[in-house]
Amino acid sequence: MTGPVHDMMEKSFTAFEEQKRAVETFEKAVAEAETTVTAKNRAVSVTVDGRGDLTDVKFPTNAYRTMAPAELSSLLVETVTSARDQARAGMNELLEAILPGGMAADFLTNSVHIDEMMDEAMRAANQMFPGSAPASGERR
Repeated sequence: MTGPVHDMMEKSFTAFEEQKRAVETFEKAVAEAETTVTAKNRAVSVTVDGRGDLTDVKFPTNAYRTMAPAELSSLLVETVTSARDQARAGMNELLEAILPGGMAADFLTNSVHIDEMMDEAMRAANQMFPGSAPASGERR
């Protein structure tokens, strides 16, 4: 079977397979990622996973023993926030590399706009298969 439709379908399937591999690579990177941040005064060190979830807290020195509870609490929150921000920025950078058309999405900080993503997907489908997908915001 040959012809323009067959060629278009083969091209689409190849693009799909490439995207699938990219998503699998992204998922593996998220699962394996780890970010560690140590406070400026070295009183606390925290580690987060690829999603920014806290996985470890260490006290590399005895400095925490002389800190007021509110001071230690504030230092912990600040250090965890910094580690999460770094982890999420790294994952978002990887994610943006696999999204179509340089589309930007901040999945890990919950500021994703699904409607915009769907509109972009519909535009891409219309470019690949003109007239096959409903216009933006239209339902079949």
